Amino acid sequence: MPESKIKLLDKKEVCMRHSVTVLLLLSLSFLARDLKAQTSQGLVTVSLNVPQYNQIYVADLDIKHMKSSGVLFTAMVTSNSSQTIQVKLYLEIDITLPGQAPFQIAWARSAPITLLPNQSRSITNVDLSGSNPTISLEDSWYDQQEFDKIRNVALATGKVPAGTYTFKLQCLDLNNQPLVGTQTHDEGDIIVTNPTRVDLQTPADQSTVSTVNPIFLWTASSDTVTLSVYQQEEPGQGSEDAVTGIPFLKQNVSGSSFIYPPSGAGIRPLQNGRTYFWYVQLPSSSTLGAGAKSNIWRFTVSSSTGASDTSSQSNNSQNVNDAATRALQNLLNGTSYQSLINQINMLNGSAMLDGKSIDTQQLIEILQSMDKSKITNVTTQ
Repeated sequence: MPESKIKLLDKKEVCMRHSVTVLLLLSLSFLARDLKAQTSQGLVTVSLNVPQYNQIYVADLDIKHMKSSGVLFTAMVTSNSSQTIQVKLYLEIDITLPGQAPFQIAWARSAPITLLPNQSRSITNVDLSGSNPTISLEDSWYDQQEFDKIRNVALATGKVPAGTYTFKLQCLDLNNQPLVGTQTHDEGDIIVTNPTRVDLQTPADQSTVSTVNPIFLWTASSDTVTLSVYQQEEPGQGSEDAVTGIPFLKQNVSGSSFIYPPSGAGIRPLQNGRTYFWYVQLPSSSTLGAGAKSNIWRFTVSSSTGASDTSSQSNNSQNVNDAATRALQNLLNGTSYQSLINQINMLNGSAMLDGKSIDTQQLIEILQSMDKSKITNVTTQ
């Protein structure tokens, strides 16, 4: 029987071999991770767009049930692979209320979605809604306490409180891990201001104006509004009925004043002796469509047809100058120049801006856009 030889390894050699084994395993692990990173690097790109709403509703934030029928975000998910792939979408909603730190109110993770080679797919929140959604949710979460606070504020109108609502979208792999790359996630903000105030000033309700080019004045919690003017088609016709017809003028206006133009595309000149209705509406600004609307006021253009063009222009000039006077008075109100308010009368005045003459309408717009804190000197003549 041949003699058996058994080699006993000393402790130093055992430790050395163990170290080599550990290093080999670590190298394989890093290699696998690098291969995975290289595989997922740039696999998809994501871009997210949100509409410029200034109000949204509690139902819009209900990811779990997705009752919103309006589009809150539109995501474009593009495959950069030459093969069919599957990814998951991870949606997060963060809220920043005035004077508070940002907080996460909800998140949702979709079931796997399939992307064909080099396919671009447009996805909105509506695709996650309904009893048979295009994309089903695999999991979701709410901060119920914070959600209840938002809902309690919105009880009266259904609108969430003013603040910044941030939608974040990210692509995950089938193991719920973020895909590698700088374009695999995107976010967008909806700035909620909830503008609702729209008050008409002139022409006053049931008033008579002496010109076919009256000046319209209003106050609104929005820089841009839509001004609509309708004619009363028959005696006794009510305002609600009249504004269902063809408008004499319907125009987006920046600022809070507008002089009815004598002519122009889509404009029907006002006529002496006729009665008109007018109102101002804030722009469409939510998933439910149109914004707040003012009351509907009625005015009549004087039936005096013997007035000369010079007289009409004089009356219109006085209306404009009166409007400029009121704009300057409003600007000075609450400042150290308040004592001058009763002395201000801009009738027959002139204005200069950077050495150039400007008309009174331009002056009105400048006065209405000025910040009170910038007033350093006022001279009235």
